[in-house]
Amino acid sequence: MTELTLVETGATDSQTKTKPAQGAARGSVNSRRFPSGTSDGCRADPFVTMREPRRLLRIRLNSSYGLSAFVGVVTYLAYGSLNQAWSNWVLFAVALYMFLSIPLYSKLSNKIEFAITKLTRLETGGRIARYIPQLLVNLGLLWVFIEGEVIDPSGLAGIGGFFATAAWITIVSQGGQYLANWLARKNIGDADRNVVLAVSISAIVNALAVSGVTWIHPIYIALSLSFGAVIFGVGVVADTRSLSKRAQT
Repeated sequence: MTELTLVETGATDSQTKTKPAQGAARGSVNSRRFPSGTSDGCRADPFVTMREPRRLLRIRLNSSYGLSAFVGVVTYLAYGSLNQAWSNWVLFAVALYMFLSIPLYSKLSNKIEFAITKLTRLETGGRIARYIPQLLVNLGLLWVFIEGEVIDPSGLAGIGGFFATAAWITIVSQGGQYLANWLARKNIGDADRNVVLAVSISAIVNALAVSGVTWIHPIYIALSLSFGAVIFGVGVVADTRSLSKRAQT
């Protein structure tokens, strides 16, 4: 997600502007200080080079888990406040699960989408492959919420019941993420922050919809259908153009 580049700077101008005799003497000192034999010690140490990817990976993972922690807190606050479930251990466990799983799940979803798109040479295939695993996860989480008495199942009736609700939740979540990435490509905001904001907003909207807030149900369904049309419609258009070009060659 967030990638930080660590740069080590060399000597300053005041350090480099020395007399020749001092420079020669300094060179002899540097040869003792830097076993690699370089005068400034800037050549990459092989052991430092081996450690660098791991250090960058730790930084990247720390940033990813920081973002997922925010999403987990938003989820807990949204469902806890709407359902008076502050002390429900199931809600706390789900929020903790989201904190721990979102970074790894995101990477896995990206790999699945990329692999299926490459295999089928169709964007629609990749997007369906990304949608199905998330739909299954949302079905499981929705079932846990119902069994754990976090939400009242009667609140799902206004949006089509159990299976339809899981489908709406998945589309809203993915639609928000696609919108966030599209805005980032247009130089509107940062991709990571945009996605976190989108996921947080979708978590709040989903919580309102499944918690029996009836006024949001028609808006929620319209939003889901709009996102679905954009996500899969754009893919179908792109695939149609690609297939027509292949047929002409």
